[in-house]
Amino acid sequence: MRWMRNTVLFFLVVSGAILVYPHKGGGIIYIDINSPQIRRFYLAFPAIKDLGNTPQGIKEEVEKTLVQDLTISDLFYLMERVKLPQQEAYVTEENIDFVSWKNSGTEFLLSVGIKGERNAVSLEFRLFDAIQGVYVAGKRYHGSLAEIRVILGKLADEVVQQLTGERGIFQTKIAFVTDRTGNKEIAVMDVNSRSETMVTKNGSINISPDWHPDGRSLLYTSYQRRNPDLYQVFISTRNSILLSAVPGPNATPAWSPDGKRIALMMRGENNTEIYLLNEQGKEPVMLTRSWDSKASPTWSPDGKQIAFVSDRSGTPQIYIFDLTTRKLRRLTYEGGYNCSPAWSPKGDRIAFARQEEGRFHLYTIRPDGTDVRRLTKEGSNENPSWAPNGRHLAFTSKQGGNYDIYIMTADGGGPWKVTDTAANETEPTWSPWLQ
Repeated sequence: MRWMRNTVLFFLVVSGAILVYPHKGGGIIYIDINSPQIRRFYLAFPAIKDLGNTPQGIKEEVEKTLVQDLTISDLFYLMERVKLPQQEAYVTEENIDFVSWKNSGTEFLLSVGIKGERNAVSLEFRLFDAIQGVYVAGKRYHGSLAEIRVILGKLADEVVQQLTGERGIFQTKIAFVTDRTGNKEIAVMDVNSRSETMVTKNGSINISPDWHPDGRSLLYTSYQRRNPDLYQVFISTRNSILLSAVPGPNATPAWSPDGKRIALMMRGENNTEIYLLNEQGKEPVMLTRSWDSKASPTWSPDGKQIAFVSDRSGTPQIYIFDLTTRKLRRLTYEGGYNCSPAWSPKGDRIAFARQEEGRFHLYTIRPDGTDVRRLTKEGSNENPSWAPNGRHLAFTSKQGGNYDIYIMTADGGGPWKVTDTAANETEPTWSPWLQ
């Protein structure tokens, strides 16, 4: 069945003023991204200043990538440069005319300069609060030309962290399944640089990757021994170890938030059931026990509940099992085919795929079953996976001849394609924040 296979200061605008407050880390937070009143703010990003010897085309590449990153962050409206007091600006706190920037509608000003140094570049930024008329932060980065996108990811994340107190997503990774070799292998991609590494190369079928909470390894299911067995692959060495080879499926695995347990689908007495294993893949405990098929477990961020797919109603629907009370409740009632649940790291929503008129679309729902929201509009979309900030999703979409990986904001904003090959790329899983 297909459903079994697919497996800081708070911005309060009052009379044009931005109020700010300190957060527990000791710094200043300009945007409380957890506030229900959050809105996007007006960011001026003038043309990057060439500080000398920048190789041809690099400045344009940097601007294009930064604009994309700032847009994907979902925190800002990027102002049109024709409306800015200066269309190119590399300013210091001493010479900036805050009144002009404020009068243009600017709330934040990001000024960036770049300088070429042989086969390397230096990139620095300054960030200002135009409403308060103060300097917020600045930093300088240095690296080779090949590292530009990595540097830009650090810069974008620094801007996000300076304003929100929370880390950005551009130094994270996405693991996914690709058939570009003629088989199904697991690859890992940097979110910002888009550079990729194949972490399996066994010439078999490898599916359902899931990140360990420490970001150092992945669970996956492989048919290399002619049975869907459970493996763990370590990213740095690409070495895989066999965790579970019980006859029948050892599939759709999901690490618990503390990394000490694994939820997965295994064969039960009558059909597939949801089991728990320890972190070594041993000591199986059957959580569910009934005649219906079950798959695709996903943990609540507190580790106390597991959502999964079951066809006990006659069609695939999503249910939630409470590990403390051992009680089961049905989550989805609308639609005849709901699958691929993914619990937000914030705990407030569960993303899932629903089949409608022969295509799948992505939705989110509150864990109490209320406030169902459709996110996707085009193509056929499956396999949602949350970013560690709980504000973005990666997913599989078929909008042409093959499947690709896209990312979007939690309200459906975007989307942005992040793979673009002749192969099929499916089943993305977003890493935790990495060290």
